[in-house]
Order: sequence, then structure tokens, then C-alpha cells
Amino acid sequence: MFGRTILVLLLLWKQDSVKSVRLVELRVPTHEPEGGMALLGCQYDMEGDTLYSVKWYKDGREFYRFVPKNEPPVYYFETPGVNVDVARSSNTVVALMNLTQESAGHYRCEVSGEAPHFTTVFRQKYINIHLLPKGGPRVVGLRGHYRLDETVLANCSLPPSRPKAHLKWLVNDRPAPAEYVLGPWYRVSTDRPDAAETILQLSFYATTADFVNGAVKLKCQATIAPLYQREAESTHYIAFPFTITDPPDAEEIKDHAATAQDSIAALLIPIIFLILM
Repeated sequence: MFGRTILVLLLLWKQDSVKSVRLVELRVPTHEPEGGMALLGCQYDMEGDTLYSVKWYKDGREFYRFVPKNEPPVYYFETPGVNVDVARSSNTVVALMNLTQESAGHYRCEVSGEAPHFTTVFRQKYINIHLLPKGGPRVVGLRGHYRLDETVLANCSLPPSRPKAHLKWLVNDRPAPAEYVLGPWYRVSTDRPDAAETILQLSFYATTADFVNGAVKLKCQATIAPLYQREAESTHYIAFPFTITDPPDAEEIKDHAATAQDSIAALLIPIIFLILM
């Protein structure tokens, strides 16, 4: 009986030691731009155990190892899409640079304690790599002035991106009605087959409902969440259907005044003559 009690206590102690290493926080960004950099953070608590190693994996393939007992403690294994800045990396942080499309994937941090148990804990997260457009949205087809009931027609386009961008038209800072909008359409880039240009059309009749006080503000908004948001904005006006004629010159005004004076004199002379008689 006593022997069984000792055995149970030993098993409980062993299970407790297995759980001694604790991974506190894994800091891996969910989205990063192509060509940029990313910091991978792995915070852990040994809780009395001794650190044996910290390893990083991408899609199950080891690319970074930190073993404090070794000299040097850092090992870097070449992996497609993974470029480690060793000078900026340590046991808790790994710096990635020059991100490419191949950099996307699952990144796992694995922390192990020393012998004899080599207790290991791990956690992983996925990184998406976006190709951001070179520049902002471009609007073509708009004019400065429109007559009432004339068609307002414009195309908004965004340079190639991955993933496809979300375009939105706003009229006077409000989302354009669905009947005003056509598209979107996508055109695959010849330089980057993995990216596409996005196009969205706006079409409506110029009315006083949209041209408030004779003006309307149009805005095309482009978004690739959560890394990119740009917009193009412009104001347009109602063209009045009439024009003001040129005023007469001073000599014409003078001639009209003289003619009026002569006419009045011609009317007054007979009246004065009758009074005198």
C-alpha cells in the first residue's frame, strides 16, 4: 500500500514537471506587405526549468534555432521565403526581412526545457503576405460641370494588387446607391500574374438631389484590409443653361439717354403752347 502511494506521488510530480514550461505569448502578425519586414515574438516562462532551445518553423520546416549552451547560440537554416536578420534576432524575437509571396504560411514557436524531460510547448499562427498597389486609385471620365439630367460617368481603377482590392464610390460622403455602381471588374497584370487591377464604374443622372446647392462631391475609396486604404476625391458643379449678355458700352447708354430726352421735349412743347393760349 505504501509503495503504491509513493508511485502515485511520483507520477503526479512527473506530470507537474511536464507542465512546468509555459508559452506566455506568441506575437506573429497576421498580415504584412510584400517587400517589408516582420517581427516574430515568442514569450515563455520556464517556471523553474532550464531552457534547452527555442526553435521556429515555417509550415513544419525548421528555419531558426536558439540553444543558449552552444557557441554561437543561433542557427539559421535557409528556407524559401524566409530571410532572417540574425543580428536582430534572439531567444525571444526573430526578425524577418524582404518578405515575398513565399513568406506566407504557418509560423510555429517551440520552446523546450533541459534534460531529462525536455518538456516542449509550442504555438503557431498564419502570416498573409499582400502585394500592395503602387499608388492610389485613379478616376477618369469626370468633367468640372454638368447640365441637369446629363449623365455623370466615371471609372475608378487601382493598380494591380494581391488580394484584389475593394473599391467603393461615395456621393457627398455617403455610399453611392447600388443602381449608380457597375462592377467591379478585374484585369490580371501582365507583369504579375498573381495580381489584378480593380475597376469600378459610377453612372447617374445629374439632379438637384445629388448636386446640393449646385455641387456634388465624389469620392472613390480603395481598401485592402488591414494594410491599405487610399481615396481620390473631387467636386463638380451644375452648369447653368443661360449666359449673361455683355452690358452695353457707355456711348450706347449716352445715346439712349439723349433719345429719351428728345422724346420728352417733343411731347412737352405742344402742351406748353396750349397752356399759353
